[in-house]
Amino acid sequence: MLKLRLLTAAVLVPLIVWATFYLTTPELGAVFGIFFIMAAWEWTGLCGLTAWPWRVLYVVTLVAAGLALWQVPLLPVMFAGVAWWLWALYELVHYSDLRQGFLATSFGRRLSGFFILIPAWIAPLAVHARSDGGPRLTLFILVLVWMADSGAYFVGKPWGRTKIAPHISPGKSLEGLLGGVAMVAVLALVCGKYIWKLEASSLVLWLAIAVIAALFSVLGDLVESRAKRIAGVKDSGSLLPGHGGVLDRVDALTAAAPVFVFGWLLLRPLL
Repeated sequence: MLKLRLLTAAVLVPLIVWATFYLTTPELGAVFGIFFIMAAWEWTGLCGLTAWPWRVLYVVTLVAAGLALWQVPLLPVMFAGVAWWLWALYELVHYSDLRQGFLATSFGRRLSGFFILIPAWIAPLAVHARSDGGPRLTLFILVLVWMADSGAYFVGKPWGRTKIAPHISPGKSLEGLLGGVAMVAVLALVCGKYIWKLEASSLVLWLAIAVIAALFSVLGDLVESRAKRIAGVKDSGSLLPGHGGVLDRVDALTAAAPVFVFGWLLLRPLL
């Protein structure tokens, strides 16, 4: 399974890196949009939609809403995404029973799909559109999520003992979480100092934004795991060999991207 995961990543990662630097923002938006449309389709299966006409209508509505929100100022869209993830955190902490809470209802999960997917699609594209290093910042967000996920896997697999949410995702451990955060901290410090030339307090703020985003990436994974538990499935789909569905690969990004961009927008004058 690990070999298959690595082989799939070896194919996809270079393509995404190339697209980030050599495609225009609308072109990159179309590429990312394909992945998020597939993720939206998989989400319909997790929120109780079974008939394909309703699933198609849900995806079309989500895409239309995303295109409409692209015209809205970025900060409110990111704020809505972050506010939703804070609510999701509250639910995960307070409702251990999968039958309780707003996210336990079909309507709750259907509405949540808009807050999960749309801000995550817009966030990396909005920074990509910037003329002063936008593609580099977009790639940093993507690598941040990859590092958090990889660090959690390679540290948590051999040394994970303290389970974070065993009723939702038995494989997630505190040790893995700390390993992922540590890798992201190193990434942020190196990139902040040597790519963005940040110093002193600016570097500390940059590090804080990256670490908080890494913590929220785990929340994205847990929310999707909870939805899969409720739906009674192991993977959101089977489109990516060794990785499950597309949603299984972007779940961490759905939380980390809007959180990072929201923090970056607020603190940008100080960076």
